[in-house]
Amino acid sequence: MQAIIFANRTGDELAPLNSHYCPALLPVGNKAVIEYTLEDVVKAGITQIKLIISSQAQEIEAQLGNGEKWGLDIEYFLSKPQEETSSILSRLALDPKESLLLTRGDIFRTPSIAQFITFAADFSDDFVQAKMESKNAGMILLPAALPYIADIDWPLSSHSDTSSVVTLVLHGRSFMLDSFDSYMDANLSLAGNQLPTLTPSNRKFNSANPLRSFYVGAKSDSGNLSEQNGWGVIGEGSRIEQTVALNECVVIGKDCLIDRESVLENCVVLPNTYVGEKLEVKNSILSKDLLINIENGGVIQVNDLSLIGTNERIAKPCGRKTSKLTRSALLIFFILTLPLWPFICLYLSLRSVCIQEAAHFTVTDTFIDNLGHKFQAWRWNIPGTIIARLPQLYHVLTGRLDLFGDSPEARYAAGKELRRLGVLGPVQLLLDRSAPEEERMLLELEFDADLRSTKYLHLLWRALQPQLITPSSRSKLARFAARK
Repeated sequence: MQAIIFANRTGDELAPLNSHYCPALLPVGNKAVIEYTLEDVVKAGITQIKLIISSQAQEIEAQLGNGEKWGLDIEYFLSKPQEETSSILSRLALDPKESLLLTRGDIFRTPSIAQFITFAADFSDDFVQAKMESKNAGMILLPAALPYIADIDWPLSSHSDTSSVVTLVLHGRSFMLDSFDSYMDANLSLAGNQLPTLTPSNRKFNSANPLRSFYVGAKSDSGNLSEQNGWGVIGEGSRIEQTVALNECVVIGKDCLIDRESVLENCVVLPNTYVGEKLEVKNSILSKDLLINIENGGVIQVNDLSLIGTNERIAKPCGRKTSKLTRSALLIFFILTLPLWPFICLYLSLRSVCIQEAAHFTVTDTFIDNLGHKFQAWRWNIPGTIIARLPQLYHVLTGRLDLFGDSPEARYAAGKELRRLGVLGPVQLLLDRSAPEEERMLLELEFDADLRSTKYLHLLWRALQPQLITPSSRSKLARFAARK
């Protein structure tokens, strides 16, 4: 048996926290949600995984790799965000008679997959509906469940026609992670040892409360925890000053700094977060510059780094990826094309007369460079995308952008801190400004999945052949692309 795990949620319910993490990578007790699902799948004896990913594809693959850490063989497939399961399965070319586990990897639940598979095996001809805490547990077994695969779509809902199904009530707890309350509850329940069969995996230290303990990761400086009234989990590489007070349940992520005389009570501090000196926080989630209060649902983006902020500077891509030799050749090319510019102006003038409409010679774009600064750049208002972007090569020569890279348009720059931005790329050359964001994202994912050393030459070739870029060919971007 193999498993198909869905990790393609966008997490809009958790905005703006979803700008930092997709649901599958949200840390619960300092381990990503999807890792708990992988461990549960391994316990059920499954080693072959098809993992359905979407907008956070690179981050998920970077964290999980090929699955060797868990003894798994993970094969990655791309999908639209929260795409319907039926649409996804139709492109996987599966054997309709093969026994398959379908489960969501972007919700958090206590181990239950082995129990579900064992029970479902006794009802091989029936659809077995798994429930946990009266909620859809997010797992079904094919082929019997094939007519009911919509039950695995997000948001999860229980099958209404109970007369046609066998219902299995699983022991344990399930958290949908569809609200700040749900996410907070998952962390505090794990840290407080309230989940059956799940215990934080770090070293155990006693607190001042004889019934509660701290679980501390490696290379952490947590002070004298035996004097703390609280309990919880402290991630590796974090530092907690001696005068900090931890009350009730507290989860502190990896590489955090909790400064002097601050007070945390019933809080979740996500990785790489700094909590400022003498700051008192209660019933809240802190993630870098975000402060989310659970009691009133308020979200504050803090701009004062002395209060909260990123503990370590996010590493920008080092140096200029466009080599000196390439930039030297590009400078010669740029100079040689300057005589074309009067002819381009003449062409634009003639076109304006022919269509009897005043047209702008240039188009101005708002860009973000590789240092995160906004700036204006112009291009020719002509159909040929490569020639149109000749003026923007100036910004490659100055080092603001790379020759090849992601689209530097400001509205699509969110979450690209670790990616290089360039003048030429699949989005810039193959799509126009009216293309929806989803189409842009899928095109970039498809291009990332292309491991050919000549993919940039192929990109330029495609850009020079407008007839190849048709609506029908664009629709193919929605298909799955194997990452391996």
